Amino acid sequence: MAGRYSGVVKSWNGSKGYGFLSSPQITGDVMFLRSHLPADAKEVRGKFLEGKTVNFDLTTGPDGRAQGANMQITAAEGDFVAGEVKSYSERHGYGFIMSSSLKGEVRFNRTDLDALLPGVDLKGELVICKVLLMPDGKLRAEKIMFQSSKIANRLKAGGMMGFGKGGGKGGFGQMDYGMDGNGFGKGGFGKGGFGQGYGMMDYGMDGNGFGKGGFGKGGFGKGGFGDDGRDQGQGAQGIVIAYNSGKGYGFLKCGKADSDVYFKSQDAYQEGTIVSFMLKINKDGKPSAINLQPGISSGQTYTGTVKTFLDTKGYGFISVPGQPSDVYFNKDLAPAALQNGSLVGKSVRFTVQVSADGKARAEQGAQFY
Repeated sequence: MAGRYSGVVKSWNGSKGYGFLSSPQITGDVMFLRSHLPADAKEVRGKFLEGKTVNFDLTTGPDGRAQGANMQITAAEGDFVAGEVKSYSERHGYGFIMSSSLKGEVRFNRTDLDALLPGVDLKGELVICKVLLMPDGKLRAEKIMFQSSKIANRLKAGGMMGFGKGGGKGGFGQMDYGMDGNGFGKGGFGKGGFGQGYGMMDYGMDGNGFGKGGFGKGGFGKGGFGDDGRDQGQGAQGIVIAYNSGKGYGFLKCGKADSDVYFKSQDAYQEGTIVSFMLKINKDGKPSAINLQPGISSGQTYTGTVKTFLDTKGYGFISVPGQPSDVYFNKDLAPAALQNGSLVGKSVRFTVQVSADGKARAEQGAQFY
């Protein structure tokens, strides 16, 4: 299978390094790996890549299935693009980005970025940015973000730097979200953990320390995340209703929560994006989302397993591999011969409809087997 094709990215799991795309030239979805992406897009997350138009070669993977390779991400004026910082002068306050999606270099200013650590060298760092064409024909970047939180934490002032020995007594200190600690000690999560620094956090931590070794025994303040009272949360799905790219946080609408759900992420989320996550209720009763990933989308077909079924109520839930949130189904979707029997454990192939609050529901035409 050789040749050049065009398609659209349907899903991308940045943490696991694989995704799927569709093309009108090919029957069925095509898998691709991180190694198939351009070098300047290796660390992008799903919210950037999903929906992007790409050109690619078609190859055969070790399992005999079609795979995309040598991918090129296309871009139009005003789009966010992935790129690599080619040069940066802290003294002069500007630098240049190169992107495989564009011809020519893109200038950016120091003020387009959040506060950086003094003396940091940005050359070679991977970013995403919106690109504008200026009246003089030159390209100008704005809304620059690092491709992953790992990169951002290494370079930004107040980021989660240094997970080494020590940690001391002061917690995070200068983190941007309501910490009043006295700094990081000698850098990290060692003995003493966060110490007294989580006291003023707005989302329900009262901050007497992590106990020995960070997240171990002793928990998040009094109880919380440690062995004595760990709350793993529940799988959920929702829709992004707001995201502040400058601060790196936003809010979701979720049917499992009575109020909007707070989340923090360095990934660029667009309003209306469907995401799945673990929903946690903090000590002050406010909901928050962690471990965000691409959610189950309307009109897409999935294969899962019936997890629960309540015969007396006439509905159940389907679990989908890789998704923390289950999909609702009505028993009328099952063949009549199975409706009065045990559906739990049955495999099912189905198409999804997502409601305004992000809940996923299986549509008519589901196949149980």
